[in-house]
Amino acid sequence: MLDHLLGRPSPGWKRSQVLVVILASIYFLRHSDRRPKWRFLRYINSLLGRLPPWKIAALSLLGAYVFENGMHLLFLNAPEPFAKMYTRNFFRATWIMSALDAGFLTCMGIRPKWLRDLVSPIMSVVYLFFPEAADATVRKFRTNATVEIMRCSWEKSTSPILYALTFADRGFLPIRKDVLIPLSANQLPSAFPNMPKPHVKARLFFNGSKAQLAKASQLIFQVPGGGFVTMSPKNHDDYVSSWARQVNVPIISINYGKAPEFPYPWALEECFEAYRSIVESNGEVIGLDGWHEKDAAGRNIRPKKKIKIVMVGDSAGGNLAIGVVMKCIESVEERVKPPASLVAIYPCLSFDLACWMPSSQLQMIRADSSSSLTTLIDKKLHMHKLAPLRTSEAPRSINVINDSVDRSVSWYHRLRPKMFQPKPPGPYIPSTLSITSRMSYFNDRIISPELLRGMALLYLSASPVVPDITHDYYLSPVLAPDEVLSRFPKTYCLVGEKDPFVDDTVVFAARLREAKAKAHREWDRVRERRQRSGSFSSGHAPAFNGMRARTRSFGEHGNGSDLAPLSKTHSNAKSSSSGNNDANPLDDDFEHHVFSQDPDQMVKVKILEGISHAFFQMVTFLPEAQQAVRLTSGWFQELFRDEKTEQLVGVAPDDAPELTEMMVHEMENMEYQGTDSSHDVTNSMAYYPLKGVAPGAVAYQRMSTHWDTAVSTDSNESGGAPLQAGQAGNRSKSHEQSDTAGRAAKPLPCSGSGSGSGSGSGSGPTASSLRASGPSPGVAGSLGNLSRGPGSIPGRTSTGIAMQLQPAAAKPSPAPPVVMQEVSLTSVVAKRRSDMADVLRHAASS
Repeated sequence: MLDHLLGRPSPGWKRSQVLVVILASIYFLRHSDRRPKWRFLRYINSLLGRLPPWKIAALSLLGAYVFENGMHLLFLNAPEPFAKMYTRNFFRATWIMSALDAGFLTCMGIRPKWLRDLVSPIMSVVYLFFPEAADATVRKFRTNATVEIMRCSWEKSTSPILYALTFADRGFLPIRKDVLIPLSANQLPSAFPNMPKPHVKARLFFNGSKAQLAKASQLIFQVPGGGFVTMSPKNHDDYVSSWARQVNVPIISINYGKAPEFPYPWALEECFEAYRSIVESNGEVIGLDGWHEKDAAGRNIRPKKKIKIVMVGDSAGGNLAIGVVMKCIESVEERVKPPASLVAIYPCLSFDLACWMPSSQLQMIRADSSSSLTTLIDKKLHMHKLAPLRTSEAPRSINVINDSVDRSVSWYHRLRPKMFQPKPPGPYIPSTLSITSRMSYFNDRIISPELLRGMALLYLSASPVVPDITHDYYLSPVLAPDEVLSRFPKTYCLVGEKDPFVDDTVVFAARLREAKAKAHREWDRVRERRQRSGSFSSGHAPAFNGMRARTRSFGEHGNGSDLAPLSKTHSNAKSSSSGNNDANPLDDDFEHHVFSQDPDQMVKVKILEGISHAFFQMVTFLPEAQQAVRLTSGWFQELFRDEKTEQLVGVAPDDAPELTEMMVHEMENMEYQGTDSSHDVTNSMAYYPLKGVAPGAVAYQRMSTHWDTAVSTDSNESGGAPLQAGQAGNRSKSHEQSDTAGRAAKPLPCSGSGSGSGSGSGSGPTASSLRASGPSPGVAGSLGNLSRGPGSIPGRTSTGIAMQLQPAAAKPSPAPPVVMQEVSLTSVVAKRRSDMADVLRHAASS
């Protein structure tokens, strides 16, 4: 009370208050008479004199307890903020977690370490009997969260006493050890040029012998969570060991560098380099045979097929795992095959701490037909009239495996006196506004706003690149463009209904499904045109007329040598069709393209009702977490059995590049012109920001660089000749040194171009003829997303870039240079529409 009277609450004043009360009480007891002066005190003294001392002490404690909690007996207590917010099992689990956190945080200042490790569990047991005190202690520590506080709280599972007590959850594994993954000698450019990358630390799990490990043909690549600042793979030993026993597949868990010592994007670079090293060596760097099976003497016997990898990440690890997949999809300097499948467990997918959900995201959630989202959609789009901030009631219990829910009413609520029942909060009405899950569950017992703020600042503040949370989709994967999402492998997501990250997970899955649906519709259109005009064997040249491999990088690759792999599919198709029209790689690539897959089969989301974040860290005392471990083990087995994932093309950059580019171009063309009638759901991000124009009153427009290719009309009419080496290399040095990775534009979207059809006839001009005639100087094509150096930031633009366009053979007059222009967003849209109309009129008249 003294600190409140002085208006300066602090631990020092509270200690002073305690000392004052103790000293005053001692003084009063020592100097008071044996016989009390007041009559009522003499009466109490006579009553207590008949009792033994231990009963007097017990009565004193009981009186203090009744005085503190007497309001509950009179039904005058404040409402409980967590009443029915979680399932019973999860709330019990959070009670234990809060007691453990309070005990370890209270003792974090004790030295030496052995004494702290001994006293912390004892204090945690004490806090189990005082849950309100534990909650208050944890809340105070989290309010001023530091990296030491986060690590003390989240790394408690590796404390010697707790680690020994949880041995039954880990069980025995023949192989569970820390390893080092040697990186490739040809490392990619990094955002940390002055920090050499050592070998990546990892932890290997396998339920078998070393010889069986060498013969393994499947692998789980795990990126563990920890808020980007804490938790090594050892903190995840319990459920990862269960995966290893249940799936019987090797698991490699990456111990990436944590912030603030290693800020963004170090962890992403390290995880990608570790994954690339495993893919390039076919697992040899972690103990597998590699590309050749070996005998007992270590001699190569026969070639070994490529291992099948399923990637999994939880919380911050889910963010990094999705980032690794996107880097694989966009990799160019080093072609890296993405994993066959992806499992994201309560991932952190956005750093935008917004309060209100955009209407477009609400439309996505409303349009999602997944049965797992029915309850979330109903609660998200409705509210209580008189209690808008009231959280929805959670069921008493759930079954993760069988999707059963227990919503029965307890005996207490049936027998509770009517006079003490609160006033009903009003009808359940539809809502056109919805608060994001971060704000809806701001009082979550696991992830609080203070922790979110602390993690974001620690992860981004010391970054060598300027964070761009509105455009950088490696930082916030929920912002990824459709052309990247459409090429994602099969993705499964698991998240709790009361998780602050649940909205981001649902929106990401909805955008992923929508992008794949648009790509699948375009694949159907191409198939229909292909059936009308015959296979690609008889007319593939017009279908790919004008589709050129994009210039992928600058500097040492600027001479055009990097275009050869991208033209390989096209050239092979031409030679194959000239010799045998029935054996065309384009036919097989088309039938097994990733766009051919059913979007509903490629994306799965499961939401656990009444559950919040980090339930995999509660396997010891949460039955639903144990069920979730068995559920994800079944997912892994299902994904490894899926043979379609091994046959899909179009995921990696070198898988049928021109076929993929053609369909992506047509898909964006339909979106640009607004002729896709089956597109019912508005994209969660605006079209133009994804194409290089930042939102706001002023934006930078990145102009197209596709027109620097000199292509003659004759070569285009004959099917399109490969680019000359020198034609792709004339770029300015200022662009070579820009702070983003190189971008190149796709062919200009044009109605009726026929570039995706099997024949070259059509009312509109072909892409090659448009290039030959030359565009209007202000026309900006859709930007392609190329491989980004680890330090690049999607969405950032460079000023002072100037490029001289190569004149086409049919047009000897030089074209004006393309420069960065600073324009308003409205004028960008109007200019693009006007220039598009001019180009089409010019092409039609010529």
